[in-house]
Amino acid sequence: MRNLKSIMVLSLALSTCTITEAAKLTFKVTNPNDKVKVVLTFSQSGEQKEVAIDAAGNGSIEVTAFTPQYVTMQYTRGRRTLYLDPNQNLTLSFDSDNMWRNTTFEGEGAAINNYLGGKALNSLGMPDMKMQEATIIHRGDSLFAANCQVLEAAQLPAEFTAQEKVRLLYYTYYYFAHYAMYHPHYGKDENYIPSEAYYNKLKEITSIDAKLLALKEYKSFLPSAIEAFSNKGKTVASSSTEQCVKYIDAEIKDAKVAEFLIDEFVYNYVDNNGLDEADELITMFRKHVKNTKSINKFNTLCSKWEKLRAGNPSAATFSYPDINGKTVSMADLKGKYIYIDVWATWCGPCRGELPSLKELEEKYAGKDIHFVSMSCDKNKKAWEDMVKKDDLKGIQLHMGTDKTFMDAYLINGIPRFILLDRDGKIISANMTRPSDPKTAEKFNELLGL
Repeated sequence: MRNLKSIMVLSLALSTCTITEAAKLTFKVTNPNDKVKVVLTFSQSGEQKEVAIDAAGNGSIEVTAFTPQYVTMQYTRGRRTLYLDPNQNLTLSFDSDNMWRNTTFEGEGAAINNYLGGKALNSLGMPDMKMQEATIIHRGDSLFAANCQVLEAAQLPAEFTAQEKVRLLYYTYYYFAHYAMYHPHYGKDENYIPSEAYYNKLKEITSIDAKLLALKEYKSFLPSAIEAFSNKGKTVASSSTEQCVKYIDAEIKDAKVAEFLIDEFVYNYVDNNGLDEADELITMFRKHVKNTKSINKFNTLCSKWEKLRAGNPSAATFSYPDINGKTVSMADLKGKYIYIDVWATWCGPCRGELPSLKELEEKYAGKDIHFVSMSCDKNKKAWEDMVKKDDLKGIQLHMGTDKTFMDAYLINGIPRFILLDRDGKIISANMTRPSDPKTAEKFNELLGL
């Protein structure tokens, strides 16, 4: 297919009436095809508006109750931040192959959006996580000052400039909130505990203000900052969702901010770990989260995980070929505990667990437990080669593209470990990894060792 070269024209017009405002956004796409897609996400409400583009490349949308705000525009695989004002007309033109290249703006809102599309802004990044505290604090301050200089040089309206300085704060320091989590690894100091200087700087940056929830940069920054505060005086290994939630419940007095944080932490925990041992977290969710949409979303998630609670029958059986081509089913393994590893050869964390998995297989050889590794590699030969080359033990099975088992266990990331009892009932739908000492402790408990 020939490269698609498109020019998009965004016209923002204000409609006035006695009750509400309405902004009409009109789009024109040259050389359109059926893959053209425009999605606008409004920062204040989080609402998404998808614009239908017809065969001629025309499309429009009318947005009611619209106030000046940041809007994320997504076009196919490209994404950028805009600032739209119903009182200002704006024309946006770009090459569809790369919306960041040769982008032009026309209209009253052009100056602000030209600034937002500039490449002069910088922020702390992952490579900075290896820096010592004093160095990263200095670097963050320098970058923020430089970003503010770029903003001031643009000579934009005072109201926008004031908003933008706040957004720049969380844009610049996003990774600073992650420093307590990432520095032990990147700084090669597993026993690192942040100093008072780190927390003082983090406190200086972090505002607890519901109005700031309209900024996606603030919403990205805040959970990591709260995690750092909740774990003050400890190594990163002691951090937990329960600890974070208790901190929020006790320390965050802004109800809307607390609601956002509790929703974020508890939802993500259940999404990744299920309902087992989550009762206290769920109680906190019910206490703080009042938004109907958030509640319905969480209830739907809980319903999916309900079937994966400990004591329930396995959510799915399996029957896959082993490395010798022999089909092995779950029924064949009944009578022993089954420790399942869902993995792939291309998965770094999966490969990282293999040495610990081998140790467990050797330690419990001859005991009433099967070690079953189920590969989701599309490339069967890559799986076969690695199993043979690395002399992988246990029962090695190839699922390939069959997602039946993974879907049943809500697996959206690997490695994932599952522990079943002698009757095929769930002990844990999200069991600890081989490298976690708790895994061997659980095996010893089950086997009476």
